[in-house]
Amino acid sequence: MKYDIVVVGSGIAGMRAAIEAKELGANVALITKSSPSANNSFMAKGGINAAFGNMGDDDNIFEHSKETFKSSVGLGNDEAIRTFCEQAPAAVRDLETYGVKFSRLDSGKLAQRPFGGSKFKRTVYAADETGPAIMKALYKTIKEYEIDIIKNHMAINLVSKNNIISGVTLLDEVTQKVVVCEGKSVILASGGFASLYKNYTSNVRDATGDAIAMGLRAGLKAMNLEFVQFHPTGLEGTNFLLSEAARAEGGRLVDENGEFFVDELNTRDFVTRAIFKEMQKGKKVYLDLRSVPQEILDTKLVGIKKRVKALKKIDVSKELIPVSPIAHYTMGGIETDAIGRTSMEGLFIVGEAGDNGVNGANRLGGNSLSQGAVFGKISAYEAIKFSNKVKKFNGVDYYDIMKDIELVESARKLTKSIDVNEARNKIGYILFKKLGIVRNGVIISRALDNFEDMEKNIQKEELEKTTSIKNILELQNALLVAKAISRSALNREESRGSHFRIDYPETDRKFEKNTLIGIEEL
Repeated sequence: MKYDIVVVGSGIAGMRAAIEAKELGANVALITKSSPSANNSFMAKGGINAAFGNMGDDDNIFEHSKETFKSSVGLGNDEAIRTFCEQAPAAVRDLETYGVKFSRLDSGKLAQRPFGGSKFKRTVYAADETGPAIMKALYKTIKEYEIDIIKNHMAINLVSKNNIISGVTLLDEVTQKVVVCEGKSVILASGGFASLYKNYTSNVRDATGDAIAMGLRAGLKAMNLEFVQFHPTGLEGTNFLLSEAARAEGGRLVDENGEFFVDELNTRDFVTRAIFKEMQKGKKVYLDLRSVPQEILDTKLVGIKKRVKALKKIDVSKELIPVSPIAHYTMGGIETDAIGRTSMEGLFIVGEAGDNGVNGANRLGGNSLSQGAVFGKISAYEAIKFSNKVKKFNGVDYYDIMKDIELVESARKLTKSIDVNEARNKIGYILFKKLGIVRNGVIISRALDNFEDMEKNIQKEELEKTTSIKNILELQNALLVAKAISRSALNREESRGSHFRIDYPETDRKFEKNTLIGIEEL
């Protein structure tokens, strides 16, 4: 398989990149590990940020940039933030041209709501189903454009020669064989790693940090992996996220006595730690929607209303909703420049898979979907510029392919001796308990030891039930990324944004820099 542009990942960044590349005349492949809808963009219900200023609060691009940088707690990349905020309104308008039907005001302008960390109503939405509305429209466009969709293929490794990208190796889940997809340029957009917090996450199962593991093995650096955003309002005992839309429309956070204890629309790290503090006292925390008008519940929050009823048999108009924080978004990824270029020529990484400095230590609520749309489009333009410059394929060293064939064969042998579900549960527990909302160096070191021991001793006696090669490869990626998260968290001896260490509770100017981790440190 040979294409001008190979896009790995079918979230908003990947689909937007594939569409833009096709519109610019490239031959494009979109590779997805499972179904094109099995991604976190589809799960993002609350809205998408763009500074239109439609709500009479004088919002503008400057204010969006200022608040995004403030949320980054000193680690934001000025160029990336400026580019993002300037391009966000156009990105939303592009989505409208692909058929996304956003909610509107009586005037006909796009409706906007407030999200955490902002004093402006900046978040455009489609009721409380924004992600599904966007992803369905983009997928429809992908099919109309006849872009090749390569489903059920897991990316294994990057292929390169002389530090120039050649393509990617893939596991074909049907044949269980290694195949090569060559590209003049490659865009990795396969998401972050919050799914590794299994049983404590809002993410789809596929978000196992594969692109980060691939980048590390290819000699690239991972940046700021210690910054993991916990969403304050997961529905207790489930992976369902009660979107910030609920608080934007008047929902309040209360303790078990019905007392307010935090500004619900402060930044997510602040609200999450406030909830965690209450829970450490042995108190339960609830989202209270009882004072929200019924019309709002039936229109703007209808998805939340129905899902809570189905999962918990709770009538949100009459009863409190029990909540607890869950891992939601990963700010760190493979290091890139401000627009997604990596140190490997022809390789671009966007979305949660990469880190271009837009988020820094903490993502501003509502920014994730617009980041994917903005930098997906930009990466496609840059990838085509590169592919036009090189004109021909870089070629593949089949020694590299043989290494991945051997990797898959070794994984095949492990399918009868590793209980992947049990291992993933263990990784999730360790990450949440030792690299969760509140951390300290001793516990982080123990987590790192745990992950290293798991790598050495994971093989067990022969099992009755066989797992898949894909799950073995995901587990190997998960352990590599988990070690990198631990090492990054150990190296940052301060508290900043979503990274809070009780042994270093203050923010230290000495650490106003990015944490970089390479494979040689793991």
